[in-house]
Amino acid sequence: MPQGLRGGARLVSGTRTWRWSPSDETGWPARDWLHERVETPQASWFARLAVSRPTVCPPLVFVHGVVVSGAYFQPVARLLTDDFHTYVPDIPGTGRSHVRDGSWSIAEQARGLAEWIDLHALGPSVLVGNSLGAQVLTMLAVDRPDLVASLVLVAPTTDPDAGTVFRMMQRGVRDIPRERLGLWKIWIPDLVRTGPVRGIRHLRQGLADDQRERLDTLGVPVVVVGGEHDPIAVTGWIEAMAGALPQGRQVIVPGASHAMNYTNPRHLARIIRAVAARSPAGG
Repeated sequence: MPQGLRGGARLVSGTRTWRWSPSDETGWPARDWLHERVETPQASWFARLAVSRPTVCPPLVFVHGVVVSGAYFQPVARLLTDDFHTYVPDIPGTGRSHVRDGSWSIAEQARGLAEWIDLHALGPSVLVGNSLGAQVLTMLAVDRPDLVASLVLVAPTTDPDAGTVFRMMQRGVRDIPRERLGLWKIWIPDLVRTGPVRGIRHLRQGLADDQRERLDTLGVPVVVVGGEHDPIAVTGWIEAMAGALPQGRQVIVPGASHAMNYTNPRHLARIIRAVAARSPAGG
């Protein structure tokens, strides 16, 4: 992105419109981060970008889970901006991004994200997904392996033993006291933006998507990261998922909960750096 496009500049390409502005979100310093709005026929995309420093490392793209937006990646993303071009979009239907009509299934989220990556000409990137975002990324990697240098799946859903929406919500309640209180300042506004009806719909879609059926077809390196104290993506599921991947490895973060990108950012940043060091640079 040209440096001259700071401060509300506008670029139109066909039916797509871009707008950039300095970040106004708490915790995302304007000296490092831009806000981007991309309007396409299907959706309005909001994203946070830190791309001002030259680098030979592959880009990093962070993909959030159900209901919550990309805002909760702030602690780990800020630790990586010195060495990586970093992209934190809100998937349309959550956060500040919007779908033109209805809501997107997991497959539609994966296709939409692939198109968004194509629009930015990122090439093979290190894609980091938390919770339901991991399901979106494994689906994307099956269809568009050319966009994936490596995957980092953080507390991935969905553990087959969860079974029902009620049981998954029970696990979520058990996780609440294990997360930092600051996460509520992000999660509650995001829940309001998404709406409980759409949030339940996304959760049901996640439970209905048995991604075990596609794991053995993934031809890209994958690191599955679990939290020692995560009641949602339990360690048994992390081990089973990593074992089903042709190029899978597992890491269990001591003391970590489900949203370790917010509660254990330094440990996760070290894992992402190690993965990126073994990954080819993108476009």
